[in-house]
Amino acid sequence: MQIKGNQENQVFYQNLKFEESQKPAFAEISQKMQGLQQGSPEYQALKEQQDKLIAERRDHLKKLFTTYPNTLFTAFKRAGQNPVLKEPKLANGEIDTQTQVEIFRQEFWDGVDFSDKRLLYTPVIFNKLKRYITELTAQNPVAIGKSTDELMAKVSGDDPAKKEYFKFFANWITLNYEPTKTTLMDAEGVYVHMVQNYFTKERAFWTDSMTVYGLQQRASEMAASLVGQPAPNVISYDPNGQETALLDLKAEYLVVYMYNPTCEHCMEETPKLVQLYPTLKQQNGDVYGIALDTDHDEWTGYIRKTGMTWTNVFDPSNRSIYKKYYVDVTPEIYVINPDRKIIAKNIKVNQIMEVIRMDRERRQ
Repeated sequence: MQIKGNQENQVFYQNLKFEESQKPAFAEISQKMQGLQQGSPEYQALKEQQDKLIAERRDHLKKLFTTYPNTLFTAFKRAGQNPVLKEPKLANGEIDTQTQVEIFRQEFWDGVDFSDKRLLYTPVIFNKLKRYITELTAQNPVAIGKSTDELMAKVSGDDPAKKEYFKFFANWITLNYEPTKTTLMDAEGVYVHMVQNYFTKERAFWTDSMTVYGLQQRASEMAASLVGQPAPNVISYDPNGQETALLDLKAEYLVVYMYNPTCEHCMEETPKLVQLYPTLKQQNGDVYGIALDTDHDEWTGYIRKTGMTWTNVFDPSNRSIYKKYYVDVTPEIYVINPDRKIIAKNIKVNQIMEVIRMDRERRQ
């Protein structure tokens, strides 16, 4: 195909032709490498051929970028390139893979021009963001928060284009880790970090003050019960009307079990916890059950029906549990260790003993 009068298509097909010319060589090398042991002379020779092709491709793109600096093709293609993989060495001469990954992650966005809003309308930014957050970042709230802050610092400021990137990144990360929509143990940790730092009146320019207020309110309700934080105390009422405090329980490990008598999932998990309870007690654990959205008769009837012999409390006003242990859907399970810190949440009954076992091993 010959293109005239359109620089974007001209450079696009020029690059396409080059890439097609390299495909047979890449395919042949890849086929020959299958089954060869890494580091063997045959493998190394093929690897050198492959590296040569990659270098040729890199030189080809560099020339295109220089010749057509202002095209969307150049901005798009440059943004999509991965950093050259560095090979930092340990004292014994082996590659320091941990540092290698960190350098790769730090350089991952170097080719992106955040002042070019056009890229937001291509797949390249979405694909890079997804890979950066979900693959190049450890999947825990602290690491995700750190990676997010480093990225958001690149798109902060008054530049109108950067503000659009800021908006896109903030919304995608927050929605991707919204509680109940991810398997991450403490998704609330990510959500709280995002809302408290990026959905403020000063920074969330794309939304109204009432929406910001609602998000901040929800985040504040979650903030007290994040994994790693001291366990909040709950003082509520048992079936006899006596005040009973969570942190008065003497067992090493405490399980906070939040349930509703008519919840279908609670009907599945409660019998499992009743069956596990004797084993938990033998392992110096105990349960503090908190009933939600019910009434006294329904609650006490459920206790008798299921045989929940652990401490059970219910507060019709919810005042005793508000901003203590956040629950999005029931049942909700929290595990508290001997230091009275939250070590797990959003888990199933069959995961409780494994959480306790891992914490004990860590403490030895």
